[in-house]
Amino acid sequence: MKELEYRKWLRNSGVSKKMESDFVSRVKRLETKLCIFDIDDEYQYDKCARLLKYLSSGCKDSPYSKSLELPGTSNQYTVLKYALKKYISFLESN
Repeated sequence: MKELEYRKWLRNSGVSKKMESDFVSRVKRLETKLCIFDIDDEYQYDKCARLLKYLSSGCKDSPYSKSLELPGTSNQYTVLKYALKKYISFLESN
């Protein structure tokens, strides 16, 4: 992840410091939990379409070496998906 550039982009987009930290940590969480070593590689592969589909399905049938196990609520999947979409917007703006 291009963390420093992403943080700067978020700040310039008017995102609060707290939300900036939340977005960054959520994208890092996806990288760590799914063993995606760099989310930028996933973006290069298919613009994160596979990952978005996985999150939309409630993380069933993982196409990754690990699966994302979250406690019951689907709200957490939505939050992670939103953070990923924000990161994709950042990548597309460059």
